[in-house]
Amino acid sequence: MSKTQTIQKILYLPDIHVPFNIPLDPVWEFAEDWKPTKIIIGGDAHDFTSVCHWIADQSRVLDGGTVAQNFEELRIEVIQPVMKLCKSVIYLEGNHCRWLRLAALANPNGRGYWELEKNLPRGITIIPENIAYHINKNLCYMHGLYTSKYHAAQTVHACHKSVIYGHTHDAQSYTDISPVDVKVSHKAQSAGCLCNLNPHYMRNKPSRWVNGFNYCVVDNKTEHFWDTQVYIVDGEFWANGRRYK
Repeated sequence: MSKTQTIQKILYLPDIHVPFNIPLDPVWEFAEDWKPTKIIIGGDAHDFTSVCHWIADQSRVLDGGTVAQNFEELRIEVIQPVMKLCKSVIYLEGNHCRWLRLAALANPNGRGYWELEKNLPRGITIIPENIAYHINKNLCYMHGLYTSKYHAAQTVHACHKSVIYGHTHDAQSYTDISPVDVKVSHKAQSAGCLCNLNPHYMRNKPSRWVNGFNYCVVDNKTEHFWDTQVYIVDGEFWANGRRYK
């Protein structure tokens, strides 16, 4: 078996929240250099403001366009670049994505038109909200389950498996070692976000948010993995020995 067959290279892109995203060209440039074998879009790739319940409550004061416009923005900013970079693309449904289903339930005219599976290209695998995408027996990816102060510890204790996830918009890591077998360990890593750290709806409130993403090398033979958390500061970052900006 060749090296290319035994190794997976996974790029995880958390919480992009188009149109509130940061410039993504440096991330695409890194992906071109690193050549991932799989790209996982970690959910909430678009903010889907058009179906936000807050807008409905405020008589569309914060108008988010239409569902069709939201999906077109998502296609241009995220889907098209990702599909050019990698043949294997996974989309983890996030809580903002759930708004599409809730809106379709409330408005029958949207049923069969607004759901993710009706608007993402064929070839992208969609994983339902709160369901893990398993790489092997040791590692899985999720959108995210918790937003508490110690969500990484909560996540690893709930899943009993190593998890890389988003949702919280911060970068937090927690490792749990088995007391009966020190060779058994589980890690939870939140990967930050790729959106503006102070969008208008935050109203300048303090947060733990950081810009970043995660990339991971997986040995398919041993099922071991090595992930790297990347921090983006003022639009630039170092990854794999190179500066991107």
